[in-house]
Amino acid sequence: MFKKAFKGKKRRLILAVIVLVVVVMGIIMALSKPQKAKDESKEATVHPIQVQPISESGVVKARHQQEISVPEGAKVNLYVNDGANVSAGDVLGIATNQQDLAEATNQVSQLQTQIANAQQKGNDTGDLQSELTDAQRKINRATKNIVAPYDGMLSIDDTDTNNVKIVIDSVDKYIASSVTDFDYDNLATGAVAQVATNSGATTSTEKITFISQIAKTSGKVTTYDFKTTAAAEYRVGQQVTLKIKQDKVALPASAVKKENGQTYVYLVQGGRAHKHQLPVQKSGASYIVDDTDLSSTATIVKAPGTRNLDGKKI
Repeated sequence: MFKKAFKGKKRRLILAVIVLVVVVMGIIMALSKPQKAKDESKEATVHPIQVQPISESGVVKARHQQEISVPEGAKVNLYVNDGANVSAGDVLGIATNQQDLAEATNQVSQLQTQIANAQQKGNDTGDLQSELTDAQRKINRATKNIVAPYDGMLSIDDTDTNNVKIVIDSVDKYIASSVTDFDYDNLATGAVAQVATNSGATTSTEKITFISQIAKTSGKVTTYDFKTTAAAEYRVGQQVTLKIKQDKVALPASAVKKENGQTYVYLVQGGRAHKHQLPVQKSGASYIVDDTDLSSTATIVKAPGTRNLDGKKI
């Protein structure tokens, strides 16, 4: 009888524990449901994403380049070497037309003899003196100075001594680059470009000075040339990388609403959504906005759908 009473007591205890567990689980579920509903009703928000800089390759070029005229067939005597830096007006050497010099020199010698003979005979030498002056001028013209037209660096090719070529690159340089049709509208004259040599040894901040309106097409790729300033420390021919900062942010297409021809987003301020009109530009699955109209630190509703959330707590 004692054992029977004990078994009955044990059953009641197990039953009580089971009931207690069920009650506790019920309380937990009851408390969690409102919280879950609250979480589900909370609007998802995002921050605009700063658009990455345009990155292009470029090459440093001389602002001006020209071949310095050297008379063909002339004997050249240069005072400078290949790669020399010169200033405007510097005499680089002399070029002598050997045939003209020989003919004029011979003519001067003959005229001087004729003048001397005429003077001994007491004859007039006026015409001979005039011819002598012309012949002496021919001697001067047969030898010409080779002069630098502006400050720059020389490239000299004297492989053929009878046809020496001298090219001068100006000290003033620029960087030549190009941009695809996709990024063309994101360039502007005066915009800043961060430039670095491919080795990274030289860096500078340059400005865009020219953007071509004429396209170049290679296969299916369309590009437009543009130029920037170039710091003095760059060398002509150096390969560089340009990064052009974009003062724009990108928004997911779901965040942008259209109404009566206007575009807007719901900007979250003070815990509430506010209808914020702004101009946008479609780009793939995103919209692009100037960061003067919308900061990258702003908070916007990610996907308002067709709902009117203006003034609603977020």
